[in-house]
Amino acid sequence: MYKAIIFDLDGTLLDTLEDLANACNYALKECGLGTYEVNKYKKFVGDGRYKLIERIIPKEDYTEDLFNKVLKLYDDYYLEHMVDETKPYEGICELLDELRGLGIKLAVVSNKPHEFTTEMVNNYFNNKIDIVFGQRKNYQVKPNPETIFEVMNEFELEKEECVYVGDSNVDMQTAKNAEVKSIGVSWGFRGRKELEESGANIVVDTVEELRSVLMN
Repeated sequence: MYKAIIFDLDGTLLDTLEDLANACNYALKECGLGTYEVNKYKKFVGDGRYKLIERIIPKEDYTEDLFNKVLKLYDDYYLEHMVDETKPYEGICELLDELRGLGIKLAVVSNKPHEFTTEMVNNYFNNKIDIVFGQRKNYQVKPNPETIFEVMNEFELEKEECVYVGDSNVDMQTAKNAEVKSIGVSWGFRGRKELEESGANIVVDTVEELRSVLMN
């Protein structure tokens, strides 16, 4: 059994897609740009909000000023509306409680801005997660492994004692770069095919399957 489990947040623990899409579409509309269907955002998210904003602005309209305007509108809207539709995936809270009861250390490492990540973890998983890191100034985003190493150092654990759980190719590459085992969850934003192609050690389709793998 692993001594520490490091989770991605969006698409892994929380279904955040609708709130992310609504914030983006609000910013685009305010700038006179076209919007996207919610499911389109499954391919836009995952690499941090700078890449997200870059991806949603049409290439023919892109300028640095427009990027900054869309980013500011997005940040302001998302801060106010980040929990409107967001919810934990069914069974996640119970799983986290069970893992804590076994004395397993839990962490979240996300490419979402740190202030958003900590607020959401506190809101949905109060006292369940030991360490929370979002995107911070002067730190590289995933798939750079430096924050995974930071978590391991905080827990005083070795690579083989930890596992990383996520829903995207970025997450699987992060685990690979950190030389830790990876578990891909197909219920998130990208699906089983991407997880398998990006080298996931294990792919699970349900929270119960994840529980079984983590308890071994």
